[in-house]
Amino acid sequence: MFEEIFNHSPVAMILINEQGNIKLANRHAEELFEYSKGELLGKDISILVPKDVRPKHPELVQKYFKSPLPRQMGVGRDLFGVKKDKTNFPVEVGLNPIESDGELFVMSYVIDITERHKAEERFKAAVEAAPNGMIMINQYGKIVLINKKTEEIFGYARDELINRPIEILVPEDFRAPHPRFVKSYIEDPEPRSMGIGRELFGRHKNGKLVPVEIGLQPIYADDEIFVISSVVDISQRKVAEKEIFQKTEEIKEFSYRTSHDLRSPLLTMGGLIDFVLEDIKNGNMDRALEGGLKVKSLNTKVNTLIEDIMILTKTDLVDEEESEFNFDEYLVNFKERYAKSIEDNKVKIETSFLHKKKLITQKTRLLQVLDNLISNSIKYSNSLIENKFVRLQTFSGPDRFFIQIEDNGIGIPKEKHDLVFSMFKRFHDGTIEGSGLGLYMVRKHINKLEAKITFESSPKGTVFYIEFEI
Repeated sequence: MFEEIFNHSPVAMILINEQGNIKLANRHAEELFEYSKGELLGKDISILVPKDVRPKHPELVQKYFKSPLPRQMGVGRDLFGVKKDKTNFPVEVGLNPIESDGELFVMSYVIDITERHKAEERFKAAVEAAPNGMIMINQYGKIVLINKKTEEIFGYARDELINRPIEILVPEDFRAPHPRFVKSYIEDPEPRSMGIGRELFGRHKNGKLVPVEIGLQPIYADDEIFVISSVVDISQRKVAEKEIFQKTEEIKEFSYRTSHDLRSPLLTMGGLIDFVLEDIKNGNMDRALEGGLKVKSLNTKVNTLIEDIMILTKTDLVDEEESEFNFDEYLVNFKERYAKSIEDNKVKIETSFLHKKKLITQKTRLLQVLDNLISNSIKYSNSLIENKFVRLQTFSGPDRFFIQIEDNGIGIPKEKHDLVFSMFKRFHDGTIEGSGLGLYMVRKHINKLEAKITFESSPKGTVFYIEFEI
């Protein structure tokens, strides 16, 4: 009867003696390892273990017989058996000592975990391929599993995080209390989102804080509880939200100012035209001519504003292929296009092109930046001095390209420096025409070119500095 129970057990069972010889193997063991009935009897147990383990296996058998206690083999590592056709397959093995007629034997219980192993591999593959960072911790807060996306988000290699406390990824200010949060969650585990209603950050390897969203999910395995965290890097979303907020504020300002700056001159022109018509009717042609000139001047201002608005609406939308910017060619074209302004203001255009490296950029955007800055320098020249100049200079370093526009004009009032690149801001009286959008558009173009712009200004003149990475 005991032999029938042994042979019909759903678990593979193999009995070996102290020499490692197989004394008994039940039917399930023979089927599992694909041997014929009775074919395993008398064989060394090492034929059922992988080739790379066989040389040291007899020593492991002897070590067990010296301290024969029930145990599980392979805890914490992959264990494999070998079929008759030399195929390896994952197993779990339990060992139990048995004494009979004064002789010690060991009964091995072998379970084929191929399907479980496949499921685990599928789970690992799914975690690895997840578009979010995936981090699994045990009940002690130690990291036991991460995926590639986690490495990308936090800048650590996998072996730098495995078996480390999860606090390594927590900002320093929150590290001390964080283990209590882990313990509290383990005691009451349920799916939840972290950081609802507040900003949540992880800590990059370089110390930088990364804005994140985190979802928690408890997982139970082998009578243990684990927590898997889904981590989403929302840095780009935060940037987009900031841009949306800025654009919303810009639109409000833009709507108000354009409405005001267009309506006011149009109403004035309407009133002036009525006066002109009345003067013509009364035969007062000199006054009619004077009024007509005022209407023409206002019309020019409105057209300038409309043109600047049209350019502004395209600033964020239009990009072009990058190519080399030719400064000599630009200078010739600029002098042709702004010849009247240069002559009227008696300004000398000076240049010093000292760059050794090429500047590859969006030519039209940079052209508009330079046009705006240089034409402003001409317009706002100091009429009280001689030898007025605008100087365009370039030079380059190992990985930087610099452009400098300098003038000895009237400068920008110090109290207005913070507003220089704002929308509809003008810094001098209305004797010089302009929409107040020029420098605002310069900043927009500079941002699109991924460059930097700074300036210095005083009553003795202004210098704008532009810096590119090359």
